[in-house]
Amino acid sequence: MSVTYQTVGYLLPIPILSVRFCRLAEATVTDSYAAIVDTGADMTIAPADILINLQAQGVQETNLISQWGDAHPVVLYLVDLEIEGQLFPGVLVAGDETTDEIILGRNLLNLLPLFLDGPQQQTHLLDDARLRWLRTRR
Repeated sequence: MSVTYQTVGYLLPIPILSVRFCRLAEATVTDSYAAIVDTGADMTIAPADILINLQAQGVQETNLISQWGDAHPVVLYLVDLEIEGQLFPGVLVAGDETTDEIILGRNLLNLLPLFLDGPQQQTHLLDDARLRWLRTRR
């Protein structure tokens, strides 16, 4: 599965994937959203209203600290995420009232066999056959 980088609204093209949020172990899902692939972000972040409207399970209040060191309160929600048709159960997502972007952080990205092809401006979620082939080349 490959997705073209997003170019509208950003100075440089940015890798994205399609994401849908699901209530834990339920059929209730959101619309599909473009989510930024951010290998520098520790945590997956979404606008709080998406998670509130989903009636997702809030599990903890904490502070989100930006790359500049400023902090503001967020609620962590436990949801299932559907990324390009693949389901990832029980993912913590920070519901941020100050953003309108979805950021896929390393708490999720470390679960994905992902190839970012900058020259072709494509994000590839690798299938099992391609992944096995790459891993046997070591």
